[in-house]
Amino acid sequence: QALLTCIGNITAAIAAYRIARSNGWTPDFDSPITEKATSFADRITNSPTAADTKNNKIELLPESDSLVGFEDIGAALAGDNDYTFLIKLFAGCAAASYVIKYGELYFQFPYDANILLGFAVIGVPSALNAFKWYKRSQDPTFEGWF
Repeated sequence: QALLTCIGNITAAIAAYRIARSNGWTPDFDSPITEKATSFADRITNSPTAADTKNNKIELLPESDSLVGFEDIGAALAGDNDYTFLIKLFAGCAAASYVIKYGELYFQFPYDANILLGFAVIGVPSALNAFKWYKRSQDPTFEGWF
């Protein structure tokens, strides 16, 4: 748990650093060590600078449709009115709950004690999500939804 907390905190610090650098933040004091440290940190975090953003040196990378997730579903449902959205929501929830409740009867793996299968069920979706956000991190203009 401590290792995962440490990794999460480091990831959050890198994200905060990248956001700060892309908005033009620089350290308040100048010294040769600070310049070298900032240059090194920019290289390892692939941080865009404010000059890159202002000069439009950043090229937009198209996002693959295979990397679209649930957070991107708003654009697909934007044209729906309230009633069609509620019908789609109800139908989707009913279908998903039916598949989850009775779908396990068609498979034996939920009843087997197989550690590799357990890791695959957890690891594959997590790896795909991590890969999706890795690809998005290559586009410095992507700011997320917050």
